[in-house]
Amino acid sequence: MSEQNQSDGAVQVEDAVQVDVPEASRGRTRRWVARSVVAVVVAALMAVVVTNVVASRAPASTAVPESSAMESALGVRFSRVAVVADGGLITVSYVVLDAEKATRFQSDREHAPVLRSEAREGGTRRVSLMKQGHNLRAGQTYYLVYENTAGALRSGEQVAIDDGDLHLLHVPVL
Repeated sequence: MSEQNQSDGAVQVEDAVQVDVPEASRGRTRRWVARSVVAVVVAALMAVVVTNVVASRAPASTAVPESSAMESALGVRFSRVAVVADGGLITVSYVVLDAEKATRFQSDREHAPVLRSEAREGGTRRVSLMKQGHNLRAGQTYYLVYENTAGALRSGEQVAIDDGDLHLLHVPVL
């Protein structure tokens, strides 16, 4: 650093202090910055992938479709299909629309609706429990219990409910 005297006796600094940073230190800094950028990019990509995987596994909709033909013939509207009891049973809930028709539907154990997986071969027709002998009331919800034969139906998939020539498709399984 050089100094210059002025006539009034004050000292003025001409040159700034210059510090040499070793090349090795600059290299470490560059590598650290590069690694940080790569880590941020990888974290962002992982977040996108995880979000897409979670979204793809979520059911598209839990709304149960309706069939006016099935409702008119059976007197019921199916409202829910769920795998329960650690996957061994299936409950099919329905709302009574017409008590007289629903009573015939419910008491016909030999011709219970068949549940058919839309994802693969298989389904079940083995009704384990149908409430019988009750006075059904319009607006009330009742249910059927099926055996989930060989794990034919799985939560998150869709099922078809077949009753003779009547079919209700794309029913979500909870």
